Amino acid sequence: MTKQPTAFSCHWLLPVLLCLALVGCSIFSFKTKNPALAQMGNWEGRLSLKILSKPPEQFSANFSLQGTSAQGELTIFSPIGTTLAVASWNDQGAVLEEGSKKQTFASMEALTRQVTGASLPLQNLMSWLNTDGPPLEGWEIRSENQPGGRRLFAKRVSPLPQLQLTLVLDPP
Repeated sequence: MTKQPTAFSCHWLLPVLLCLALVGCSIFSFKTKNPALAQMGNWEGRLSLKILSKPPEQFSANFSLQGTSAQGELTIFSPIGTTLAVASWNDQGAVLEEGSKKQTFASMEALTRQVTGASLPLQNLMSWLNTDGPPLEGWEIRSENQPGGRRLFAKRVSPLPQLQLTLVLDPP
């Protein structure tokens, strides 16, 4: 006689454990930090970049940013907390590391142009992270301080392609 499955079957156990493991990874991810850079500035949160080209492109990820506009490190994480890429910069140029692949660039603007197809003035946008910064030619920027963190909305209107960058910063 074969035993019939009951409502309390183990068929659901593997998917539930997998979901719990994935949620656990995203909540308890350990983000590596460069202590010297983190003392100069440290931000974490989520970003969304939409390039209004044909066809439009969109990218969203978690991030950790340390340093200043002169020297820093930007780490991009997947939704489950794994490191997708690390970009670092200083007065000598910029480096992008994706796994074992390492590329060097003249600047962060050159790096972002290569990766996204649009040059992002990351170093200039950093002046907006804690407070409203100066106007940036070709950009419409606004920010909001909320109990859950700071939001930064930046839209590049020129040169083409237009793009939209949204940062949601976690509270310090």
